[in-house]
Amino acid sequence: MNYSYERVSTVKQDQKRKEISLDSYKIDKRYIDKATGKNADRSQLNKLMLEITKGDNIYVESISRLGRNVDDLRSLCEYFKGKGVIVHFIKEGFTTEGSTYKFMLTILGAVAEMERELIVERVKEGIEKAKEHGTKSGKPIGRPERTLPKDFRKYYKKWKAGECTAVEFAKLLGVSRASLYRYIKLYE
Repeated sequence: MNYSYERVSTVKQDQKRKEISLDSYKIDKRYIDKATGKNADRSQLNKLMLEITKGDNIYVESISRLGRNVDDLRSLCEYFKGKGVIVHFIKEGFTTEGSTYKFMLTILGAVAEMERELIVERVKEGIEKAKEHGTKSGKPIGRPERTLPKDFRKYYKKWKAGECTAVEFAKLLGVSRASLYRYIKLYE
């Protein structure tokens, strides 16, 4: 049987690009994860690992779609190979047949891992610069500063004096108890 494994990093991303690259292969069943590739514990990948049998083929658009960690990539490929399954990496143009795939997997997997680290680093730098200098639109970066609900101070005094309970205090403000305690912490 021919399977495809496809992964996009977030729910908002579209997997159409991966589907198009796999259209020229006869795929019997698709497994699509919308999750980060930083670890190998992904629901659809786990299902695929349970379903495959000897002689099956798995088509993956690119090494980075299977994983962005060299150790996880090696481990996954060894697992598939141990089950008698061939993994086909379309973009890179190699499979897990033979033993030379280990070299390609290590080199290209290291590049994917480094790429992920660079992306994380660039995002952090961008956020820091935007916080320092603001954005082009003038909108602030990050979560807006929390402000106290209307009448908080009035009910806070009653609560501190023991005239009402925390549950009553929260109901008066129309917030959950967890939110109430965050407001109290902010106020104090």
